[in-house]
Amino acid sequence: MSHSAFFTRLGARQRKLGVAVLLTAFMSVSSAVAQQATPIQTYDVELLIFRNLSGRETPESWGVEAAGDEQQKLEIPEDDLEPAAPPPIVAPPDASFPPLPAAKMKLTAIEDSLRRSRAYQPVAHIGWTQPGYARNAAKFIPVNALVSATSGLQGQIALSRGRYLHLTLDLVLDGAATGDGSRYVLRQTRRMRSNERHYIDSPKFGVIAVITPSTG
Repeated sequence: MSHSAFFTRLGARQRKLGVAVLLTAFMSVSSAVAQQATPIQTYDVELLIFRNLSGRETPESWGVEAAGDEQQKLEIPEDDLEPAAPPPIVAPPDASFPPLPAAKMKLTAIEDSLRRSRAYQPVAHIGWTQPGYARNAAKFIPVNALVSATSGLQGQIALSRGRYLHLTLDLVLDGAATGDGSRYVLRQTRRMRSNERHYIDSPKFGVIAVITPSTG
């Protein structure tokens, strides 16, 4: 083979290699851009927190989906590594999100019913809109940023998304709100279904929660 033919073939191979490298780089950049362009789903989170004054009535009395029977309590979500348990005592990253407008609140009628009841007493009705962060990147909202100082509520709340939505509550109701000087704690991580009402309770106070995919 002549030197000129050899270098001609070598040049052709280099050009093909160069085109292949460029195509690979282009596909990688396109994939990265597509991933960045995919928005994270945002959710409207609404919580109605209330005291249980008598314990005689049940969640069904208020038309709320009771997600607290024994079978559901023992069920382990598929993307959980261990059963739902009180959140770890750590200093998680705090976040603040835009408040949910009153026009988007879905639990107002139930709040009105609770106010008329002798068995329940509303403590706080709060809502906000936030991204559905991955479970290992969950951002906690300080409760004192959502409620009035006179509510007696303290703690933190987080919403995260794996295969399922999970709501983590770490709430304390102190004696200023209970009237008896006691402090009551509600610590749970609950698997949630969007667009459904969920009831989460402790002996003395509870939460009705609704999480809805935000439409802007």
